[in-house]
Amino acid sequence: MIINRLLPALAAALFAVLATGCSTVNIDWDMANSINTIEAYEEFLAKHPDSVYTDEALRRVEPMRFKKAMEDGSPRALTAYLVRYPDGRHVAAVRARLKELRCADTGLKKKDYPSWLRVAPAKDELHKSSWYLDKSYFGINPASIGRGFRASCDDPQAPLDLAWDKDRLVYFGGKGVIVGPDGTAVLVGYDCR
Repeated sequence: MIINRLLPALAAALFAVLATGCSTVNIDWDMANSINTIEAYEEFLAKHPDSVYTDEALRRVEPMRFKKAMEDGSPRALTAYLVRYPDGRHVAAVRARLKELRCADTGLKKKDYPSWLRVAPAKDELHKSSWYLDKSYFGINPASIGRGFRASCDDPQAPLDLAWDKDRLVYFGGKGVIVGPDGTAVLVGYDCR
């Protein structure tokens, strides 16, 4: 008898909780839409990562991030877009702009590599002991990779593939910047002709 009297009250309470949760998602979605900024959509996604609006929020943020990266125009901002959206709608435009920037940078050596760097084909014996720079090297100023060398990667789909050969660094592939112990910065992986 007591259960029969409590059942409608429990059902009403459960309905109220569910209805409030749904309306909160809708209210937050309407708010994100009205503000229409990266920050507003990210706040919505943080609160409701699995809502019916998640895919739409993510879809709306990508072109905003593209615009922001292009307006910033730095290799760091462009690489950040590539890291976040490796298959994004604007990847080709970002890669083209990144190449344009890197090739126009007169502070980067693009040919006649210094003696501390050897460019080698993948069939080279040392390639068996090569290593790729991990994601912590993407979109940063060149950071230490050991032995007085620094490097950074520009594209997550073309990480630097490197190996050590006595006192020289061997480059097999990837796109980015390598700085030698003498401070010479070398652009690798781009055809700047």
